[in-house]
Amino acid sequence: MKKLSLFLLIAIAVSSAFGQKSLRTTAYNDLRKGQLDKALQNIEPTITDATTMNDPKTWFYRGNIYLQIHMSENPEYKNLDPDALGKAYESYKKLLELDTKKEFYTEAIQNIFVISEQLYNQGVKHFSASEFDGALVSFEKAIDVSATYGNVDTLAIFNAGLSAENAKNWPKAKQYYGRIIELNYPQPLVYNSLSNVYLEEKDTLQALAAVQAGRVKYPDNFQLLIQETNIYLASRQNDKAMANLQQAVQKDPTNPTIYYAVGVNYFTMNNLVEAEKNYIKAIELKPDYFEANYNLGALYVNQAATEIEKANKLPLSATAEYDALKLDADNILKKSIPYLEQASALDPTDKSTLLSLKEIYTRLNMLDKRKEVEAKLAGL
Repeated sequence: MKKLSLFLLIAIAVSSAFGQKSLRTTAYNDLRKGQLDKALQNIEPTITDATTMNDPKTWFYRGNIYLQIHMSENPEYKNLDPDALGKAYESYKKLLELDTKKEFYTEAIQNIFVISEQLYNQGVKHFSASEFDGALVSFEKAIDVSATYGNVDTLAIFNAGLSAENAKNWPKAKQYYGRIIELNYPQPLVYNSLSNVYLEEKDTLQALAAVQAGRVKYPDNFQLLIQETNIYLASRQNDKAMANLQQAVQKDPTNPTIYYAVGVNYFTMNNLVEAEKNYIKAIELKPDYFEANYNLGALYVNQAATEIEKANKLPLSATAEYDALKLDADNILKKSIPYLEQASALDPTDKSTLLSLKEIYTRLNMLDKRKEVEAKLAGL
């Protein structure tokens, strides 16, 4: 009787083992027929059964099933598991651990490559929809999956940094931009991006160091030159900014923005003659340049105010000198009018421009013009 019992136990164990392997084969056949719901239902029990859970074939079939679920265009199958791609990857990773004979290695690696591409495409889709946190997650997964087969996906790393920057995740942005720089990724603007991240963190020194490292490697890159110049301007390092701006003018002599920046820098350095010259050049290149028109008009207004201040300091007996200074001030104000009027035409809602014009029209006794401005101000 005891022998019979032992025989029955062995028979049951063999039957169970055979049953799970049979179920796995059924799952494989279901996959071949495209019946992904049945394939999924039949493969899942095999990953927890002792007779099949350590067999690489089990995980290979499971990976294939989940990958096909993800790739399916049939909504019924597509919705079987929202994380089908992740489970496919987990299955192939488990396969690689168990497949010491590398029986399924080549096909598994090929499918892992497909997974990394799919994750990258998910990242692009999220980024295009301005879902930057989701894009970051997808690109990070693509990076990790690529590493499984020894690949360093530099494009995914760069895009992870870009996604993190747009998501305002400064630590992750620095992590991925720093990593891509270490990998000598041939994209000079990554230094610009890293510099911008440091600027967001109010770390001007690191921002400058990042862009200067880029300029060492790409000395002729115009965008890096401008980035460095902007940092100099923001930190009031006017001499260094001016040296860069002169280089910028040589590199791009038809760029109105550069002449405008030169004008601003000269104005900051109180060199009004050069400031005026560069504002005019910017306007010649771009007549509808609001900032250049406004700044040039404001420059003339400030010059006129200086003349009026000088006149007001004269003694009452200096009538001739007073009249001469007043006439100079009025003539300077007249020079400002076309530029401020152009600025107002370009941006009719700018209150500062309208208030400046009102003051000028009042001083020059241009009453009809003043009424027009007052009406515009009342409508704002």
